[in-house]
This record gives sequence, C-alpha cells and structure tokens, in this order.
Amino acid sequence: MNPIAAYFRSSIGRKQLMGLSGIYLYIFLLIHLVGNIGLLMGPEHFNQYGYLLTHTLREIIIPIEFSLLAAFLLHLGLGFKLAAENRAARPERYAVKASKARSGAYRGWMMLTGSWLLLFVIVHMPHFRFGAYRVAPIANYDGLEMNDLYAEALRSFANPWFTGFYLLSFALLFTHLAHGVQSSLQSLGVNHPRYNTGFRRFSWAYAVVICGGFAALAVWAHFQGKI
Repeated sequence: MNPIAAYFRSSIGRKQLMGLSGIYLYIFLLIHLVGNIGLLMGPEHFNQYGYLLTHTLREIIIPIEFSLLAAFLLHLGLGFKLAAENRAARPERYAVKASKARSGAYRGWMMLTGSWLLLFVIVHMPHFRFGAYRVAPIANYDGLEMNDLYAEALRSFANPWFTGFYLLSFALLFTHLAHGVQSSLQSLGVNHPRYNTGFRRFSWAYAVVICGGFAALAVWAHFQGKI
C-alpha cells in the first residue's frame, strides 16, 4: 500500500491531521479577532480593512479562505469518524470505567459543539463575507466605494436574537477550544507529564481570549447599534 495512503487511513495519521487542521483554525481565529477589533476604531478603518481583504488582497485571500473551509470540514469530518471508531471499538459501553465514560461523554460534547459551529459558519459566511441579508448602504472614502461593513455589523447586532445566537456560539466555541487546543497539541506529540498542566492552562487561556474577545465585540456592537 502507498505509504501516504496508509498514513491517511491509520488512526494516528487521522488524529495528527485533525490536530494540524485544528491548529490552523485556531491561528485563524486569533487573526480574525485582531481584524474585528477594528470595529472599535470606527467605520472608515473597519470598512477599508474589509475592502483590503476582499478586493486589494483578493488573489491571496480567496485561496486562504478555501484552505480554511477545507481545514474546517476535514477537522469536523475526522472528529465524527474518530468518535464513531471509538464507539465501535468499545462494545462493552455499559461496563466501562467512570473515567472512560466521562471521556466518551466529552467527545460527544465536542461533536455537538462542532456541529453547532458548522451551523454558525453557514449563517456567518453568507452574511458578512458574501453580503446576504445586507441592507447597509455603500460607504465612500475619497471617491472609493465599498460595502459599509461597519454599519451592517451594528445594524445586525442591534437585534437581540442575532446577538444571542452569536453569544451562544462563542460560549460553545469556548468549551471546544478549552479542550481542543491541548488535544490538538497532544495529537502532534506535544505531550509530557511535566508540561501537560501548562498546556491545559494555555488551552483555557486561549479560549478565554478568543471567545471573550468576540463576545465583548458582539455586546459592544449590540449597544452601539441601539444608539
């Protein structure tokens, strides 16, 4: 068998691919959060930032977007596959130890949060990336017209249901990241009893920064949109 095909079919190979795809997505979340902080700098800064990504750097950004989508689908698909394999390999489900039962329950929770995040992406991408549901006007800076993403963000988050959906999604993302960052590192062999506590704390701290940052921006935009 081709060694590359054998690697992809092996349990270790799939876990490592899941870890790599997870880390790629975690890095993207940090970059995305930094970009979204531009909301606090006002409409011109944020709109020009959006124009930079969707027009000026279009030839670079579009391949990156496809790679992120591929990584997300790969990560989610491998997660479901590995969870199914774990269940199939443990037929004595009702006789497992409590620690294993908790581990299985947590994997099930990770699959649930991953499924919700897929729904979030399905809602988020058409809206802010492709302009679905958008009613905000076009902004004009020095004769250059662009989508007024700032106005659209404030208009959307002024809706309490919209903001609630996002806050729930960030809460579920928190539970996913708090375990997922450390798990991804362990899948790549970054696992040592001496440092695992530190990795676990880093995982939680990263989840707090990412989800707390996005949630804070959503709440800020909610109240700004009501002014």
